[in-house]
This record gives sequence, C-alpha cells and structure tokens, in this order.
Amino acid sequence: MERLTGWTKADAWGSVDAIPRFLGTSPSAGPVSELWFGAHPDGPTLLDDGRTLAQLIEADPKAALGSGLLYAFGPTLPFLAKIIAPAQTLSLQVHPTKEIAREGYLREDVLGIARTDPSRVYRDMNHKPEMLLALTDFQALVGFRVPRKARELLVGLDGELAEMLRHRLKFSTLRGGLRSLATWLFDEDSPATAPRIDEFVRACCSRLAAGGSPSRRTDSMVCELGERHPGDPGIIVAFLMNPVALHPGEAVYIPPRQIHAYQSGLGIEVMASSDNVVRAGLTRKYIDSAQLVEITEFSALPAMRVAPEHPSATTDRYLAPAQEFELSLVHLRAGEHAARDREVLVPGEGPRVLIGTGGRVTVRLDEARGGQSLELERGQAAFVSAAERDLWAWGEGSFAQVGAP
Repeated sequence: MERLTGWTKADAWGSVDAIPRFLGTSPSAGPVSELWFGAHPDGPTLLDDGRTLAQLIEADPKAALGSGLLYAFGPTLPFLAKIIAPAQTLSLQVHPTKEIAREGYLREDVLGIARTDPSRVYRDMNHKPEMLLALTDFQALVGFRVPRKARELLVGLDGELAEMLRHRLKFSTLRGGLRSLATWLFDEDSPATAPRIDEFVRACCSRLAAGGSPSRRTDSMVCELGERHPGDPGIIVAFLMNPVALHPGEAVYIPPRQIHAYQSGLGIEVMASSDNVVRAGLTRKYIDSAQLVEITEFSALPAMRVAPEHPSATTDRYLAPAQEFELSLVHLRAGEHAARDREVLVPGEGPRVLIGTGGRVTVRLDEARGGQSLELERGQAAFVSAAERDLWAWGEGSFAQVGAP
C-alpha cells in the first residue's frame, strides 16, 4: 500500500478554491481544474519515494494488477481517477470509441503531430467512457434534448436565428436530423453567424430579465456563455442539450460518442485511462468541430444516471457499463466504526485507488499481507495493489475506492 500525490491541472475553467479546499490548502492564485490519480503518461501520480505509480506497476505488473487485468489490458492501470472542479462551462466535447481513437492516433502520427502538441486530438489509442460522482451540487450538460422540448424553449424568442432554429427543429426528429442541424451550425458558411448568435443571446437575456423564461437555467447559461464566448455557435448547441443537476452522492455515466460539458461543482470522475477529447466550441483550446460532428451519437436521450448498489452496510457501489472501472463510496459512522475493534471489510479486489472524501479513516491490509495501515483524510490518496488483497477500515469519515469490476 502506497500513499499517492496527485497531479494537478490548471485549465482556465477550473475553480481557484474547490480543489485546494478539498486538499486542505489555501486557495490558489489561479484556477485548479483537475487532480489526477492514475498511471496515464500525461498526468504522473507520485509515490512518497519519488517514483510514479506507472513505474511501480512496471516493476511488477502481475503483483500490481493481478493476472486477470494483466491479461485483459496489458501492463498498465486500466482506469484513471480525477477530482474535477469546474467553475464555468467546459468546452463542448466528445470522447472516442477504441476504433475511432486508434484510427485518429495513427492518422495524427502519420501527419507528424507530436503527441504533446496542443493541436493533437488523439493522445492515446484508448476509448474514454467516464462516470461523474458529485461531491457537491454539480451541474452539467449531457446529450441532446428531445426536439419538441427544444422548440418549447424557443417560444417568445425573436430574431432571425431563433426563427431558423424553429424551422430546422421541425425536421430534426427525422433520421439524421440532429446531426444535420449540428453540421449546419458549425459550417463556416452557416447563416448562424456571430451577429445572429449574439442577437439570440440578447433575446434570451431579455426574456430572462422580463420574467418570461420557460427555463431560467437555460437562459442564464446562454447569457453567461454569450459574455465568455461571443458569437460562438457552441452556445446554440449548448441551448439544445440536456441540463443535468446532481446532488452529492448522485452519479452520471458518459459513454463514448456522447456530447457533454461539465459546468460547476466538485466531483470524482472515473474513466478508462485516456486523455482523448474532441472539442467543438466554448474554449480557447484546439477545436475540430467537423470531427466532433462525425463521431457524435446524435440520439436525443436523457442522461444515464447511475444508482448505487449496496454490497455492504457501509459501501455504496456505482457500476457503469464499462470494463475498466467501478467506483465505491465507503462511509464509516461515528460510534459504529470509530475503533479498530469495529473495523469493516471493504468490498473489492484487484488494484485500487483510495481517495479520502471526509473525516479521518484508517485502512489496513490483512495480517497475512503484513497488516500495514495508513490514515486517510480528505484529499489524501493511496494505491492498493492486487497482491495485497483484503482491505479493512475503521474511523469516522468516508473515502472513495476506484477499481476495476
């Protein structure tokens, strides 16, 4: 069992205080967007002895991963865990399937685009299904609204673009209709010009101020995006997407090819170990709207929420339709599990990343594996190898456990 120090990112959309507060440190001078725990080469997680988690796994893959995961995924950790803290809407984005990722990675290699180049889209050959568990109230956009619902949001909006959208949404229920609409919005010769998009934003803001909005959240979002990204067609795409609100302990699953954008809150994000992101607006990063339109699944469906199972009285387990990861939350209550003689067995096996989410807990290995113990407070993390098997815990607090099913 090894204590971990996560790798931080500083994207402009991140919060200055959410992750520092989670770690128990002072607010940052700039945004802190993500804290990574995994073995992906773009985000090296460190051990106390200075090695990376990837180097620990490379030294003895069978002990670290177990023979099953080693056979299924090779000598690498198949999952990546992140603490994510958006303070504003992220870019509109989609993650690829394995086939799309492999093709894209090899194509960009042939084109001579360095793997770390900002204009590189495919940084590895893996797909990226992901699940987001809210630690605070969390807002996101996931997938597309049913066209009828989108048309209802246009009621009372004046302007050329609003009228064009009414007309196009009438046909978006036909096969390929939403894809055709997105292609039209992102086309460089589209009549959805920057001035018309700005006019659309002003109409939403006026409706909101007049108190006649059918969705205050949507109009507020459009007004905010209009200030940050004037004239961006991604504003209209965001208008057409499903708003998702999560309370602490609620989770949503994002399969490959589903468009989404996180907006605000603090959460734990778990995914296949990949950093492939195709973007199409609402960002200063490299965008490839044509690629996004090509690979996105354009079905109008509600977001896929994940309800927890309860393998023990102290554990909530969130299972997504992905082979690489699962997420559990372990809750140890004051008085019931405070002392070692009231410790509980933590359900799970194989390699695991543990992240403290509140209070203080102690985790220990089985006596047959040396009985090593380690304290976890909020923001602290540890790696448990497959060879270390059973894990026990006591204390007053909670921690997340990320592993493979």
